[in-house]
Amino acid sequence: MRPAHLAASSLLLMVGPAVAEEAPLAAFTAPLTGREVFLAVVIGAMMACGLASFFLAGRVSDRTQIALAMFVVLIGAFGLLVLFGGFIYGSTIGAVAIVLLLIGLFKLMNQFEGARKKPPGTKSQDRA
Repeated sequence: MRPAHLAASSLLLMVGPAVAEEAPLAAFTAPLTGREVFLAVVIGAMMACGLASFFLAGRVSDRTQIALAMFVVLIGAFGLLVLFGGFIYGSTIGAVAIVLLLIGLFKLMNQFEGARKKPPGTKSQDRA
């Protein structure tokens, strides 16, 4: 069985580049639509927040790290809402699901923003 798997996988590896050479480049050189540009901006913003979180690790408080992570979630949620928002107009169940998901997202954001009670005798680690 093992030689058969090896032969099949090597065949796929040899055929792949040949198929790629025959693929037309028109799909890659066509101008971007508005939705594609928007998606690229959303992904770029999410990547920038992720990189900022990585490079600021240890230099900022845990609360700031959590804020960056929540900002990535917020960017992604609104990006998906814009990209798939047309689904809302065609389906009542889809609209209800989107509204409930947005309520859940804002509830999650609210839990982060709410003041947390600290045990007596502890100091805040936030840097103002």
